[in-house]
Amino acid sequence: MAYEGGDLERSGLGFGPAPKGFDMSPFDAGDRDVAALSERGCCYLLSDTRVDLTGPARVYSSRLVQQVTGGDGLQSAASFEVPFNPAYERLVIHTVRVIRAGQTREAAEPAAFELLRRELNLERAMYDGRITAHMIVPDLRVGDIVDSAFSVIGSNPVLKGALSFRARLQWGSPTIESRFALRIAASRRLAIRTTGVVPAPLDRTGAGVRSLDWRLTDAPTYRHETDAPAWYVGYASVHVADDVTWPAVGDLFRDFYTPPVALPADLNAAIDAIAETHASAQARAPAALRFVQGLLRYHSVGVGEGGYRPRPVDQIWASRYGDCKDASRLFMTVLRRLGVDAWPVLVNTRTGAVLDKEMPNATAFDHCIVGAKIDGDHWWFDPTMSAQAGDLLHLTAPDYFHGLPLVEGATLQAMPPRSTMTVCHTVEEWTFPMLVADPARLALRTTYRDWRADDMRRWIENDGLSNVARRMREGLEEEYGELVEIEPLKVIDDDVSNTLALVELYDVSRPLQPVSDDSMRFLSRDDVVSPALRNLESARRLEPIALGTPRRLETKRVFNFPVAFHLSPWSITESGPAATLTTDLARPTELKAVHRLCLTVTERVVEPDRAQGHFAFMRRARENNGITFLVPIHKGRFGATRSNTDWGLWVWLGLIGLVVASVILGQT
Repeated sequence: MAYEGGDLERSGLGFGPAPKGFDMSPFDAGDRDVAALSERGCCYLLSDTRVDLTGPARVYSSRLVQQVTGGDGLQSAASFEVPFNPAYERLVIHTVRVIRAGQTREAAEPAAFELLRRELNLERAMYDGRITAHMIVPDLRVGDIVDSAFSVIGSNPVLKGALSFRARLQWGSPTIESRFALRIAASRRLAIRTTGVVPAPLDRTGAGVRSLDWRLTDAPTYRHETDAPAWYVGYASVHVADDVTWPAVGDLFRDFYTPPVALPADLNAAIDAIAETHASAQARAPAALRFVQGLLRYHSVGVGEGGYRPRPVDQIWASRYGDCKDASRLFMTVLRRLGVDAWPVLVNTRTGAVLDKEMPNATAFDHCIVGAKIDGDHWWFDPTMSAQAGDLLHLTAPDYFHGLPLVEGATLQAMPPRSTMTVCHTVEEWTFPMLVADPARLALRTTYRDWRADDMRRWIENDGLSNVARRMREGLEEEYGELVEIEPLKVIDDDVSNTLALVELYDVSRPLQPVSDDSMRFLSRDDVVSPALRNLESARRLEPIALGTPRRLETKRVFNFPVAFHLSPWSITESGPAATLTTDLARPTELKAVHRLCLTVTERVVEPDRAQGHFAFMRRARENNGITFLVPIHKGRFGATRSNTDWGLWVWLGLIGLVVASVILGQT
C-alpha cells in the first residue's frame, strides 16, 4: 500500500509496506483454546516490537494481532490509534487488516484516518505537541482477527541518537507471544537489563549489523497490585541502552542551563531587593526559592526540543510561566546572581529510589531541580513546588532519592533521606456536662509540620479558610454527630519553623451513644491508623507495599468528667515490619483521663515476604486505633461509681458507728 501527498502526509502520516525483515506473516495460535485465554472478550495473539538503529533515522516498528472472542472485545479491538510527534517523527501505517473465516480485508485506507490533537497531560498544563492517528475498524464481528502494524521514524534530536528503550514482554491481559528485536551497528557498545523472567535473546551479527531477538510465549498475565511503589517492575521486560557513563549523560543536557550574560532590568532589580533584605546565603536561598515558586505558573510546552531544553531566562521571566526545566534555570540564575553556588540536577519522580541500580541512560530522568552549596553543605531545592515556608533548616527538601548534577564530570548522587518526624500532632480535649442531654465541649488543636504544614497552607490558600473550616467540621460530624461551632477556625502559622496549627472549638450535641438504660458509650474517631495506612490485606502479596515517607502521627485526648467513674489505665505497643503503634490511657485525677495514640511509619516499603506480618500488624492496629468506654447513667445524669478504697472507707465508718451505738446503749 502506498499513499503520497495530501494533508495526512504533510502532517507526518503516510502509508507503506513494513520494513524489510519485520515479520508480517499470519500468526498461528496452534492448538490453543483462544476463547479460554481471553479476557473482556479479547485475546492478544501477538505483540511484536522492533527498534532499528542501522539507518539514518531510528525506526520503531510495532505489530499487534488480537482476536475478538466476545462482544465486550469489539470496542477495544475496533479502535486503532498511534501517537507521534510530528516535530521530529513520521508515522507510516503498514496494515490494519481484518481476518474472518480465512479471508483478509484491508481497513487502513487514508480516508478512514483522523489526526487528533490529544494532549494526554492537558489537565496538568503539559503540552508535548504529539498528535494521534486514529481510525475505527468498520464491520468488526466476534471471531474476527485484527492484525495491525505501523512504524514511527525519527527521534528527538536533543538526544543525539542516544539509545534507551524499554520493551515489555509480559502484559496485564492474556498474550500468547511477545517479541522484541533490536538492530544496531555491530560496533556499538550496548548495555542490557532485564526484569522478571526473560529468556536469553537470539544474538546474531552479520554484515556489520547486530540483531538481538527476545521471545516470550504463553507468559502468565501480570497483575499489578494496589499501592505498589512506582519504581517496582516485576513483569518481564528488557531495557537496552548505550553503554555510557552518568557524566556522559550529563553532557547531553548541561549546556542548556548556562546562565545568560545579561538579565532583564526588572529581574535584576528583584534580585537586588532580595540581596538587600537578606544578608547571608542561608537567608537568601529560601527567599529566592519562594520568589521563583510564587512567580511562575506551571506550564510545560514540550514541543520539539522543549521536552529536554529549558527556554531562555528572559522568556521565562517575561511569560511568568514554565516547567521544571524553566523554573530550575531561573532559580539557579537568581542564586548565582546572589552569590550562591548552584547547578541544575536531573531526578526521576517515579523511579528515583532505584535509580542507582539502573544503567546510565539518556531517558533516566523526568524532572529537574536545583542543588546548591551553602557554607560547605549541599542543599536541594524544587522550584516547581508551591511556595514553601521555613528557613533553610526547616524547608521541606525534595524527596527524589538520587539526582544527577549537571556539572562537568558529575555522577549520580544520593539525596539525604528525610528524618522521621511528627508531621501531625492533635490535642483533642473533651469536657462532659453532668446532664447527658447537654452538649459536650470539644476543643481541638492540630499542629502540622514540614511538608504537612505546606500542604495545609496550600489548601487554605486555594479553598479559603471558610471552606477548610466547613470540611473539617463535616469530617468530625461523620464521627461524632452534629456540631455547633463556638469559635471560628483559627490559624497559627510559624513560617520560620514551618509549623501551622489549626484551633477548633465546638459543642457536640450527642457525644455519647446509648447502650442500655443505665449506660452510654463513647467511641473516638480513627484519625491516625486508617488515614495513614490503607487496608490492603490479601492472602498472597507479590509486589512490595509503598507506605510513603517515614513519619509520625500523634493524637492526645483529654477527657474531663463531671464525676468520678471506673476507667482503668492501660498501655499497649504493637510492632510491625515497618511501623509501630503505641497507645495508652492514664488517670492523672479521678475526674480526668488522658489517652495517647502514636503511629510511627519507620520504612517506606514493605517487601512481599514481610507482607503477612504487616497485615497482622494492621489488624492489631485497627483494634487499638482509639478509645471507647462505657459511662454509667442514672436519671439522665453521669452516674458516679466508687472505687474499692471509697467503699472500704464507708465500711469502716459503719463499723465504728455500730461500736459507738453499742457503747451508748450499754450506758443507758
